[in-house]
Amino acid sequence: MDAVQGALLALEAASAALYMTMVSGFLVAMRRRTPARAPQNTPRVSILKPLAGIDDELDENLSSFATLDYPDYEIILGVASVDDDAYPVARQFVEKVGLERVRLIVTDPHAATNPKVAQLLALERAASGEVVVVSDSNVRVTPRYLDPLIAELSSPGVGAVSNLVAGTGERTLGAAMENLQLGAIIAPGIAASAFVLGRTITLGKSVAMWRQRLQSIGGFARVAHVLSDDEMLGRAFARAGYQVRVSLWPVENRNVDCSLERTIARHTRWAQTRRALAPVAFAVEPALSPIVTTTLACLASPTRLFGLALLSAAVIQIACAAVTTRTLRGAALRWYWAPLEIVRCYLLFFCWLRACCSRRVTWRGHQVELIRDSAIVPAEPRIRDRVRGTVRA
Repeated sequence: MDAVQGALLALEAASAALYMTMVSGFLVAMRRRTPARAPQNTPRVSILKPLAGIDDELDENLSSFATLDYPDYEIILGVASVDDDAYPVARQFVEKVGLERVRLIVTDPHAATNPKVAQLLALERAASGEVVVVSDSNVRVTPRYLDPLIAELSSPGVGAVSNLVAGTGERTLGAAMENLQLGAIIAPGIAASAFVLGRTITLGKSVAMWRQRLQSIGGFARVAHVLSDDEMLGRAFARAGYQVRVSLWPVENRNVDCSLERTIARHTRWAQTRRALAPVAFAVEPALSPIVTTTLACLASPTRLFGLALLSAAVIQIACAAVTTRTLRGAALRWYWAPLEIVRCYLLFFCWLRACCSRRVTWRGHQVELIRDSAIVPAEPRIRDRVRGTVRA
């Protein structure tokens, strides 16, 4: 064995160790989580739901919030325009549930560079609760959804609590890829970061905050011009001396019929965001996938040894992905999706490479550039777009 092969084997061993630390940290944390308990105090809660377009099973997702087992809460829906496809669905939900529980607001899309934050600014002003909960439109919950969040938030010094997210409902390849990504890498990574490394990552699919403490750090206006509003809010709470926590009781992210093209675009954007937020951590991301590192080793030294290592990595990672996904969502992916873990690794590596090459993001029809801490600036027109514009003129 030469020095190059020795270095490649060391890289594979380090990758496997990192990956297994993440998986084992997640499984241990989930095994040790305490039962979801009812909070001793029940402050009024305002659930803010910014809507944009029709997510998978939007009506059913909204309906899951109408029957929460919590004594004092309101739901405030927001759309940026009455022409948005989500508007009639939201109107029907208001009519079904009643104005005592839910309200619908048309927000100002120009209030912030980040379209979601532009909606949250208006929704928070209309809220009456001591606690605000930001919940995305593709989130579905159980009746006891608020209990673990409020119980965790009521601990001394806590400013914000976010949930782990479990992808469910897959019927297409793109949806299965999304849900596997959540169960195989995102939730394990967030849990391991919080409970092994002591570094909490805030995921904005579902996050609860004390309203007064949110206002003390500058409110949603503080993240009006960044793409990763959730993580930057979490960092702002931490800098202000508040604890930021992760609830191990997941909410569902319904991914049912999305396309593979949308999945690639979304995860490229997320990879670009992570690069802007934490460039060093982003640089070592491929090492969290033994399949990727052993594949690179095989390409560098195509020997029987590395071929067997790749086979072993694939078997181990498929098995671990199946276990973590089942642990997270309480039900396994269908057996025929199991080999998709191999595809997921290569696809996400492709998204990572794309993120290395460009900071330009297309989001909700807008072209923007990401700079430090995911700040958004308008993107300069591409050369081909300038040429087309000149020709048309």
